[in-house]
Amino acid sequence: MTKNQVDTILESLGYYDSFKELMNQSYPDIDYGKRLGVISFDSIFDADKKYTYNGDVGVAQFQDWNTILNSKDVSEDQILMVCLKIFDWGNVLTGNVKSVVNLYEQKRLKKYIHKVTELLTFQKTLEKPNFINETILWSSGWTKVYSFINPDILIYDSRVSAFLNFTLIRNYNSLSKNQKEEFQNLSNQLFNFSGAIGRERKVATGYGFKNQHPKGIDGFNANLISSWITQCTKERLGINKSIRSFEKAFFMLGFDLKQIKDKG
Repeated sequence: MTKNQVDTILESLGYYDSFKELMNQSYPDIDYGKRLGVISFDSIFDADKKYTYNGDVGVAQFQDWNTILNSKDVSEDQILMVCLKIFDWGNVLTGNVKSVVNLYEQKRLKKYIHKVTELLTFQKTLEKPNFINETILWSSGWTKVYSFINPDILIYDSRVSAFLNFTLIRNYNSLSKNQKEEFQNLSNQLFNFSGAIGRERKVATGYGFKNQHPKGIDGFNANLISSWITQCTKERLGINKSIRSFEKAFFMLGFDLKQIKDKG
């Protein structure tokens, strides 16, 4: 699948008009529990402004990590340290440390990061037969590394995925048979994440999203497609916001879908 194909599908489904409606509606009284309490949002991007979680990376820090990850002149040690800092920032050290240290010990970390940097610019999903002898890593930690390599790549975690999937399904029942087939061509390459116990992160069954934890090329491709959906929406609607703004808004609104009241 290509970015242009994603754009064509979204246009045929009326997604952009649907997102514009969602973008401007309010999201009142979302209860985040004892830590944050109840927060209301006037719009999707009001949720970006009210992003209240610690660890938001400043511009200078982002540019520093981005520069190191994209530089041809840095050492394996420097790349390892940046990856570990990103895993620590995202509170996703478990499991991811082993994978990055393995690459580092094999002296393949720098080469891998530079390969991924190239792949993230391709506007086409990866085909498994082309990567039989190559490692493609994907996890909740690596999606964060990829977002710091390329600012147009969306962090694809359970909360972001939850709200993104919600924006996709809201008009599903009004679609024609052919449109539903197009929808599932897109959705069956994305994922439903279970998320925290007691919080609804999965959309209702029957929409084609995979109900499992992605890894490798499947996760990488889903991450690409989620990023293209966001990029296309930004471009089509002329939204003067960064992908990070979409990400933070989706993160806040994907906390618990059962608390989201769709007025559409």
